[in-house]
Amino acid sequence: MMPRRCEAGVAWLLALLVMAAVVAGGCTPEAERTPTVPYYKTVPIDSAEVVGYLGHSDLEGGFWAVYDAPVTSSGAPPRILAVLLPGSVEERGIAALDHQYVWAAGRISGGASTRMAGPEILVDGIGPATMP
Repeated sequence: MMPRRCEAGVAWLLALLVMAAVVAGGCTPEAERTPTVPYYKTVPIDSAEVVGYLGHSDLEGGFWAVYDAPVTSSGAPPRILAVLLPGSVEERGIAALDHQYVWAAGRISGGASTRMAGPEILVDGIGPATMP
């Protein structure tokens, strides 16, 4: 079945709006351009961004998370700001930044989480951030 012209027009309009938002916000995430303290926040269109220390947890089968402080082998573990799930970025792209101060952005994972460790983000972008 062929899509109607109206549906194709709406899809193009949506694509243009997303592109305009990316261009208006700049191609480099704010956390990479300016020093930012660790945070997690939701942004429009069911998305979220997080800045903090990347680490791997062995709990519940293992997962990547962004913490509010560096992960060390001694002492109390830091607070998890968000759990990172592979989205557009594969797991090896996340793993390459292990133990670094990072920013990550993506879609909020829908449904129930078996990890119960914090909010989950399907990662669409990740990179080094400037430490405060």
